[in-house]
Amino acid sequence: MRRKKKNKKIPRSKKKKIAKAAPSVPFWKRLLKSFLFLILAGLFTIVLNRAGLLSQLETTFLDAQMRLDVPDEESQVVIIDITQNDFEQIFQGQTRPLKPDALRTLISAVAKGQPCVIGVDIDTHFTQFKDFKVADDWPPIVWSREVAEIPADVNQKPVPLDVLGGQDPALNEKSGLPLLIDDAGSKTTRRYMRLIETTLGKQPSFPWAVYRERQSRNCGGVTLPVLTESTDPLLIRYSRGAEGVGRTKITASNVISFAEDPNWQNNELVKDKIVLIGGSYLGEDRHDTPFGMMTGVEVMANVVESELRGGGIKPPNNLTLGLLLLFDGILLIALFQFLPFRRALLFSIPAIIVLSLTCSFLTYHSFSRWAFFASMMIGVTLAELLDMVKDVYKDWIKQLRGQS
Repeated sequence: MRRKKKNKKIPRSKKKKIAKAAPSVPFWKRLLKSFLFLILAGLFTIVLNRAGLLSQLETTFLDAQMRLDVPDEESQVVIIDITQNDFEQIFQGQTRPLKPDALRTLISAVAKGQPCVIGVDIDTHFTQFKDFKVADDWPPIVWSREVAEIPADVNQKPVPLDVLGGQDPALNEKSGLPLLIDDAGSKTTRRYMRLIETTLGKQPSFPWAVYRERQSRNCGGVTLPVLTESTDPLLIRYSRGAEGVGRTKITASNVISFAEDPNWQNNELVKDKIVLIGGSYLGEDRHDTPFGMMTGVEVMANVVESELRGGGIKPPNNLTLGLLLLFDGILLIALFQFLPFRRALLFSIPAIIVLSLTCSFLTYHSFSRWAFFASMMIGVTLAELLDMVKDVYKDWIKQLRGQS
């Protein structure tokens, strides 16, 4: 009879040495194996983002960040609000067009306060404004330039109308289009552009025209950031909230009353400031924003303030996003390559948090887009976990076959 050979027991210390000495898969092979997954996961993440499936998380985080980002300094923007009472008393309830003589009286009252720039967010394309006289002693005025019709198709270019009834084409050069961009699903106004493609070529938006005019003047010794023109959509920084914390807001009737005081020219309310004239009358020009309903001139004030703080948030291009996603994925794969699985899995959680917030800030200057980058890294982690489960399953099958 043949004797069965006894299996020699291997001491634990030797087992550790064997396990430690066991060759692992080279990193480049692991990358090559995961490369296709990284590309597909990155593309899938971008598609999800474009489809708006990550937008709810991102906008919620962005709104919370804006609520915490209230500037300490007083705003350089002042709003002159034509209230319902002003509309009835001063403008005698006349609209389309707003009574030109009354508007001129209001602008004259504001001009006496020596603001740096006046932005008039009022439609003046009507022929009744052809005789509207712009006084020589007024500060620079930027007019809101309406369009014939806001295109329903994003590829269709708007047709700009002349300001002040077309009395002087040169006045169009001191104007801007008051066009804003709403979210497709919620109709929330979140974006603006500095330049807008029109049938007359690229034209400045109203807030950008106001900013450029302010930049050309030395008022109050305030240094402005250097910004570049583009047609890229930018996110509005609604940092002062619905109440406009730190921003002065005056009714039209009060300004006209203040202008009767000889000391009005030495005031601290509008002197050397950017003054925007608009209206809350009739409740027509209103926008849904992350902070609730705002009038058009209030949204314009937020856009101008965004520019004064360095500009709105510009989304990066797809190439930048793709490279960052690829970098994040490779970093996580390296984590699982050079650390024991349990430790790598433990470290992957803070790594995903730190990397997603860092990449969001680098690309959007905001932490709100963390979900975009986190989704990619979570996918890589789940893939590594699945790969480990497959290896354990294979070893288990081998052991069962060996025992049989």
